[in-house]
Amino acid sequence: MSATIDDVADAAGVSKATVSRVFNKTATVSRETEERVLNAIEKLRYQPNPHARKLAGGSGAIAFVLQESIEDFFSNPFWLSTVDGFVTQAASEQQHPVLIFHLRGRSHQELVESLVRGNYDAVAFFGWHDDIKILERYIPKSMRVVFGGRQGDSSRFTYVGADNQYGGKLATTHLIDSGCREILTITGDLSVESGRERLSGYKEALAEAGIKFDSARVLRGDYSRSSARNCLERYLSSKKKFDGIFAGNDIMAIEALAVLKEHGIKVPEQCKVIGFDGTEQSRNTEPSLSTVSQPSFELGRKVAAQLMRPSVEKLENMTLPLELLPRQSTARGL
Repeated sequence: MSATIDDVADAAGVSKATVSRVFNKTATVSRETEERVLNAIEKLRYQPNPHARKLAGGSGAIAFVLQESIEDFFSNPFWLSTVDGFVTQAASEQQHPVLIFHLRGRSHQELVESLVRGNYDAVAFFGWHDDIKILERYIPKSMRVVFGGRQGDSSRFTYVGADNQYGGKLATTHLIDSGCREILTITGDLSVESGRERLSGYKEALAEAGIKFDSARVLRGDYSRSSARNCLERYLSSKKKFDGIFAGNDIMAIEALAVLKEHGIKVPEQCKVIGFDGTEQSRNTEPSLSTVSQPSFELGRKVAAQLMRPSVEKLENMTLPLELLPRQSTARGL
């Protein structure tokens, strides 16, 4: 059998982290220690897996922390695709990430303490609802952190994500270009940066088109089907006019299509609807749902790739492209 890093560490009388430091030249060790490690490597003919990029000084363990419920995770195809991308990239580098659900309202300090006890070198955070500076206080500087999506300004943590404000503007502008003037938006969770940014994009598009912003047309959702149904039902009971809906994600837009159908409102003839995310489900609705597509699989993949870059490399924020996918739900002339 091939020698492992544990064999080298035992033979040299050092830790696995020290073997990694010597082999990858990512940190300075004493001359004596370096010679012991190099002798053990030569004697055992140790050849590390070139794809297993472990951060210097640690175990190489990585975690995917999602601040959503398990129910929300399994009901939202965006998260499934994102995790798929994350796990695929990790597996390509011989890593086995752990998925951790951190429910809202739970102690952030306890979360960080459990990550430290679990010896995680690198952690990805997704769907974060709280002040990012709370984590800056608790997370040790030795732990590499990358956020999936911008979650607020941070002096320590980088992110990979789409420009949600631009996406909200893109979706709303498409409705305007399709002839809509009285446009509702069903927001995402406004405690999350993406929800606030998509709402800002909606406002920006209205302003550029010379359409007066009406706060009564902002329906507070939280990215769930039930929130979309409840707030749209309430608005319909008011009998106020509208001719377009921008929903903060696809699953809320799909629910909006169902509610409109139940009320005899034809899409796109009487109301046009657009979502956000570009999920596979958006293709299969009746009518097919227009959406702003973000690369969810690529989001997860690139976050994982950032986490596993050599520790000496400085990480930078990364913005992923968005694409407008116009379909039947916003078609003109029907």
